[in-house]
Amino acid sequence: MQDYLIKPIGVVRSDYKEASLTLREKDLELDEEILTKTKTNKGNISELIINQEYENCLDGIEDFSHIMVLYWSHRTNDKQQHITKVHPAGKREYPLVGVFATRSPVRPNPICVTTVELLERRENVLKVKSLDAVDGSPIIDIKVHSPSYDSPSNVKQADWMEELMKYFREKLK
Repeated sequence: MQDYLIKPIGVVRSDYKEASLTLREKDLELDEEILTKTKTNKGNISELIINQEYENCLDGIEDFSHIMVLYWSHRTNDKQQHITKVHPAGKREYPLVGVFATRSPVRPNPICVTTVELLERRENVLKVKSLDAVDGSPIIDIKVHSPSYDSPSNVKQADWMEELMKYFREKLK
């Protein structure tokens, strides 16, 4: 298979300075202090600084309330890209599953995606709410969120994922 080169289109600027989820001894570890401190799912404001050469690509984006930000988990090293199984969010009470069954940044290509609320556009800067990217994360793409396209009906997910999301909602109140 051919390798591909991904060129960043911009960078994330946020108060989220350190990752709450990291790799420790071949499994994930959740730092609850960082998680509670950053409360990324509770509405922190971040800026997406888009490279000047792509500013025209943003035209019309302000007509949408939500966008999907694809970014590179730049603190994931080569060793972490070879991990194949983890406990979701490092919680041992959940089953050991393949990284593709998680939203972990530890994966062969550490591409992350988050749907965020678009608050404002100023030229090449987008102000967004609830982005979980660490400051300095390279942005690799942006897509508008379309509920009719991006939100399928009859979605099934693992029981542990429902429990984990409930845990995060409670933790981040």
